[in-house]
Amino acid sequence: MKFMNNEREITWEFLKNVANTLDSYRIRALIDAKEDILNAGIYNENQYYSILFEMFNEERLKYSLYSYLKNNNNCNIDSLKKFAQIKSLEFKKTISLLELLKNEHLIKVNNIIETIKGDGDAPNKEIFKDLSVQIENGDVSKIRSIYEPVKVIFDSNTCSGCSICAGICPVNCLIVYNGFGKIDEDKCVKCGLCYFVCPRSYLPRSVLNIYQENASEIKDYSNIGYFKDVYSARTKIKEIADVCQDGGISSTILYHLFEKNKINCALGAKMSSTIWRPEPILLKSKEDVLLSAGTKYVNNPTLGLLNQLNIDKKNVAVVGVPCMMQALLKSEIYNVGFPSLKNISYKIGIFCMESFSYESLLKICEILKVNVKDAKKMDINKGNFSVHTKEGNQLSIPVKEVSHLARKDCEVCFDLTSESADISVGSIGSPPGWNTVIVRTEKGKELFKFLIEGNVIEFKPINDVKPGLPMLQKIAGIKKSNCNKHLTSKKEKNERFPNY
Repeated sequence: MKFMNNEREITWEFLKNVANTLDSYRIRALIDAKEDILNAGIYNENQYYSILFEMFNEERLKYSLYSYLKNNNNCNIDSLKKFAQIKSLEFKKTISLLELLKNEHLIKVNNIIETIKGDGDAPNKEIFKDLSVQIENGDVSKIRSIYEPVKVIFDSNTCSGCSICAGICPVNCLIVYNGFGKIDEDKCVKCGLCYFVCPRSYLPRSVLNIYQENASEIKDYSNIGYFKDVYSARTKIKEIADVCQDGGISSTILYHLFEKNKINCALGAKMSSTIWRPEPILLKSKEDVLLSAGTKYVNNPTLGLLNQLNIDKKNVAVVGVPCMMQALLKSEIYNVGFPSLKNISYKIGIFCMESFSYESLLKICEILKVNVKDAKKMDINKGNFSVHTKEGNQLSIPVKEVSHLARKDCEVCFDLTSESADISVGSIGSPPGWNTVIVRTEKGKELFKFLIEGNVIEFKPINDVKPGLPMLQKIAGIKKSNCNKHLTSKKEKNERFPNY
């Protein structure tokens, strides 16, 4: 059988891990709900078994690590590297499993930090040195993780509205609209997969950048996460330049990928029939890209379209904000096996400080005394939220005066620059009319080279423009600091908070 491929012999420890895996609520629910899942028509039988066995492999690996930790006292980084070697795993995979055990309350992990004293010009700096692991209970059956619905995220004002839960639900019982989710309890099979993939249930924040760098150690990263290069760039494609928000780079990426047959479709956002309310769109051509150009400040549940990618939709690009990129990378890290996720070739992240509900956007227009129907363009620049009207007027208000209208869940987001994407695009750090482009992964590097070779963009190193990278690092740091304050506040009030 597939899940035995990495085992040289069947041991008692192996059989115990298999037993624990079979008793996992995720595996039990998938097995028990097979008929309901197949009747829903989201996944065919082959896809169902593929998901089941990949989830089984992941759970068994988790319990294998748990058994190893239990049988080896004083576990540290060296112990984890030895486990990775025994199981022929990458170190980053072992660390991700460790985070999963911690978040399921099977173990406690204590980081050992060394403080490097600063001088008059530099503050003290804390550096990760090692970790120690404490087993919560020797009998895993007594503290087994229990099913928890993603509804607890909806009800606690921490849902990001990314809609990955709806996009992977095997029975189509979830809907996310205007940043808020609902569950059809009659359809729900309580598999817990919605909670498992959610970036606001728990997110292995310390692991995300390790995966982005493909690193073999735990270390600190900058306020904008791991990156290879940063540029300032703008499109050369006139059709995009005429309708884009700033430099038009995210639209140019999709346009050129379609033009060169590198992708078959893309997930993005366009304006719906309700003025200035976005809706998810499955882009199928470069002409469709022009429909999605421009920034949307109202939450858009883009990943809810994932279930449309299960069959005959290969080589997909996804454009989305940080929480969406986190959800996709988290699902990749834990190898949840959904066919739609395997079809994603490019993750294009957008900078995002905060988003608004549609009602809040209307309120901002009311404050500015402009009819939303008269708005031609909206943007956030130099600390102001601006509405440009069809008559050529520009009405602005300091962002700090409308921040209270932003969605509450944005308060607990630490990521400004889509750190989990292949390539990230925004305006902070670049001159007006240009985009800041952060190349993060090898795939992102190839993508940026593809744009250069296609002669569809002009670009400069970020160090050659003003205000440049220091401004971006500063604002990203402010978002992280504000996030930490809100997380601390929720903890003190005993409110639910994302487990990063």
